[in-house]
Amino acid sequence: MSMNNIVIVLLCLLIIPASSFAETGLSDECEEFRSFPEKTVENAAPNEASPFKEGLLWKVETPQGKLNYLFGTMHSQDYAVSRFPPEVRLALVKSKTLILETIPDEEANQAFIDMMYFKDGQQLDNILEAEFFHELKNRITGYGVEPEKLKHLKPWAAFSLMGRPKPVRAPTLESNLLRFAQQHMLKVKSLESMREILSALDDLLMDDQLTILKDTICNHDEIIRETKTLVDIYVNRDLAGLVAFNKQPHHDKAVFDRFMQSVLYDRNIIMLERIKKAFGYGNAFVAVGASHLTDEKGLLSLLYNQGYILSPIY
Repeated sequence: MSMNNIVIVLLCLLIIPASSFAETGLSDECEEFRSFPEKTVENAAPNEASPFKEGLLWKVETPQGKLNYLFGTMHSQDYAVSRFPPEVRLALVKSKTLILETIPDEEANQAFIDMMYFKDGQQLDNILEAEFFHELKNRITGYGVEPEKLKHLKPWAAFSLMGRPKPVRAPTLESNLLRFAQQHMLKVKSLESMREILSALDDLLMDDQLTILKDTICNHDEIIRETKTLVDIYVNRDLAGLVAFNKQPHHDKAVFDRFMQSVLYDRNIIMLERIKKAFGYGNAFVAVGASHLTDEKGLLSLLYNQGYILSPIY
């Protein structure tokens, strides 16, 4: 698996469109997941309660008057996303330090590879029903998993890999930010290690992991199509739309809520303390997944509630 295949999971789409079942050959097994409509921008009603409805790049002034920047990214190889705008370029030039969610390097890639497989004797083909495992074998082709290792793959690794378009030889937004920072002699740091990020997935209940994986198998085609909707929301800098998109009905709300708490909200609290420390020095440019910025538990609200002054730039 190359460095371009590094996976950083922001969210898992638990939406279950009815249109996809005929394509999987699992109509009966997937019947329970077919309750909800397709996610679209139009179906995502804005969250009127949030004061942070639009904007990806924010100037952040600490209570002591230090200036910094906070930028919401999308972990995508789509050119509409990976090419960052002049406003971001200018803010980077004004900064001394780039702090990424995690640095997309070989160490991070190796951490993912080390953690994605069972090492305790468990096997995916023993804990996932045979019909689903057979369909997974067909669906995961092209995602960098060797066929003979599939039975050792952890459920979270399987749905993380499949919950995005198949990787191509193209840079991500994070890798472009990293290259620009290196070219301009900025210090580069990370908020989290890849092992910390993946531990949030590794600690999910096994039953929850299997539920999300089966959901992903049943609706893989639709989930991949919905990534275009997410790209559109991101390109439009629509934070309210992103919140609403994520909060549309899901097959199992309890599973989704536990997933979001572990993978998003708990990590926001950890990120917040590390961001505050970096912002205390000033001239820091912090780039994290846009989902970490949004709603009442997001970084924008958390910083605002602690006295930071936030101004949208882009």
